[in-house]
Amino acid sequence: MTVSLLSFLTTSPLDPQTSGKLSAKPANDKSPEQWFLDYAKKTPAEKMHAAMLSQLGISEEEFQAMDSAAQQKIEDKIREMIKQQAEKTNDKRTGLMTDISV
Repeated sequence: MTVSLLSFLTTSPLDPQTSGKLSAKPANDKSPEQWFLDYAKKTPAEKMHAAMLSQLGISEEEFQAMDSAAQQKIEDKIREMIKQQAEKTNDKRTGLMTDISV
């Protein structure tokens, strides 16, 4: 198996010339240590929520700044994304997905 370092170097996510989704962002005045500690304190559900927001291109701060109707639309979209991911998986264990809505 061979890995091409050249292809990695020519498509760096920090390169402004590339059109990839990854880019360097300011750390919101937090040290890496503080960022890690804040992340480590999150529950798995909060981490998943943050990951889904990231997939939608929305930061947690932007989400919090939205009105409740816009937040509800985003929550519905995230719920649908999770449902699609659960249906796509080959893992069909009993109780993997539970509907707890009232």
